[in-house]
Amino acid sequence: MKHWYALYTKPHKEQQVCGFLESKDFETYLPTVKMRKNGKGKVMPFFSCYLFVRVDPSNGLFSLRWTPGLRRVVSFGDQPAIVNDNVVSFLRQRLAEIEESGYEAYRFKPGDRVVMTCGPLRDFEAVFERGLSSGQRARILVDFLGRWTRCEVEIDRLKKVR
Repeated sequence: MKHWYALYTKPHKEQQVCGFLESKDFETYLPTVKMRKNGKGKVMPFFSCYLFVRVDPSNGLFSLRWTPGLRRVVSFGDQPAIVNDNVVSFLRQRLAEIEESGYEAYRFKPGDRVVMTCGPLRDFEAVFERGLSSGQRARILVDFLGRWTRCEVEIDRLKKVR
């Protein structure tokens, strides 16, 4: 009977391991998110150095051992840890919901204190109100001339105030 297992990879090798295993006809799942860096969109692993593979433990786990870029199968003691099917299903569903509403907005929660990193409002502190439907923009509240004023800005220009 096939089960899901978590694999721990070398840094930045998640895609390589996933591609290699898929070429060997393994069922894999690499949860990813879209991030904007320097104005460019990039797909990144949701869990750095981890991905999931569905195999029959009686004959498939041993063949994973020599996968390039793989460090190990996540185990407790000497037993590989089985990941429940519901966990993988939940991750797929939740990441699909997040993608639909825009990844970037999930870095902030309503009420978070943020600061603008560039543009005419650079270094202004504000309060994050919500992400907008485009996923790349957000509505913030800026204390300007004694009034809270709503502004819409590129979400990648915001940084959380610690």
